[in-house]
Amino acid sequence: MYREIIFFILILLTILMTLPKSAFAWGGHKEVTYYCLKDIEWLKEFKDIKITPFNYEDPDKRTSPYEIPYKEGSIGDTTSALDILTIYCEEPDWGLDKDVDSFLFKLLGYIGLDSSSWRHGYWVIGPVKLGGAPDRFIYFYNMSILAFKNSDYYWGFRFLARCLHYLEDITQPQHTYPVPYKVIVKNHFNPKRIIPVVSNHHFTLERYQAYQCRTGYPKFINAIVSAKPAEVKDLRAFIVESAIRSSRKAEELWDIQSKLYGPDIDREEEFHWYPGLELDEALKTRYDDIIAEQLSDLASKVKGLVLHMREVVEGLSYSIYKGGLRSPVKQFVSLFTVKGYTSYLSRSRRIVNNREISPRDRL
Repeated sequence: MYREIIFFILILLTILMTLPKSAFAWGGHKEVTYYCLKDIEWLKEFKDIKITPFNYEDPDKRTSPYEIPYKEGSIGDTTSALDILTIYCEEPDWGLDKDVDSFLFKLLGYIGLDSSSWRHGYWVIGPVKLGGAPDRFIYFYNMSILAFKNSDYYWGFRFLARCLHYLEDITQPQHTYPVPYKVIVKNHFNPKRIIPVVSNHHFTLERYQAYQCRTGYPKFINAIVSAKPAEVKDLRAFIVESAIRSSRKAEELWDIQSKLYGPDIDREEEFHWYPGLELDEALKTRYDDIIAEQLSDLASKVKGLVLHMREVVEGLSYSIYKGGLRSPVKQFVSLFTVKGYTSYLSRSRRIVNNREISPRDRL
């Protein structure tokens, strides 16, 4: 039993140390989100939303500030809900989660993991579930409600766009189970050997999927457009369930990529993907099936969340999400994060539950 525990700890630490530091999840968040939401009638009602300044508190202590970008115009101009959601669903990848200074991230820095890597993943490793994506998802859900309550539709949809990003990230299998155990053991728990291989697999999947979505590959686009909206009951379960489902596809996806692209993808040298590299039709078909299945789950959750937000806004039901019971592992992790990472949730909870907007949050 003691040896099994040591082995599991080694696996866990190696996985954390070998997470790609600059890899994204799906490629083309913008295109995928557009296909998810283009037919939702509620969004079409918001065609002239005034762009407003960011008058909300950033709860993060940062080593360098995050400058708020405005991609669709200047403050005072108008935009649409669909444009906001499709543009800013990518915003967490623009540095929003980098340079966050907290006790948790200082600890993770010793194994080479930064705040952005932590916040964009949720790793299902046996009984252990670690990562910040669900907390960021819930935080921006709450901030979206706060903005809508304050009749600030621009930031209501922009916070919702950020929220969608984390939901989309965890449907990518390599953001929930980045490297199979057998790869870790084969490489003798050596991160220097494993990291480039993990990056090769991650970037290849991202580039392949993004290219196919941007060029309108029918299998992927149909999977997104035809997906039925999922029902939102418990918000944390809504995102965690997708992460668990996603993790179950990761090892098969890894094996297919190793066979489809040959030994070069599993070497320490950088692997360069280009269109048309997939020559085995049977493997490509299964590869596409897995990706389409995950994109369908992504679309189902994105549509469901946006329609849920419509009910919240139209029904004026502004109760903040407080979460449910945490597992022992999450309770242990929360000891390190409560001050440096998630304490700001209590503030937005207090503001909305009391039906008050503090002066610094007032527009």
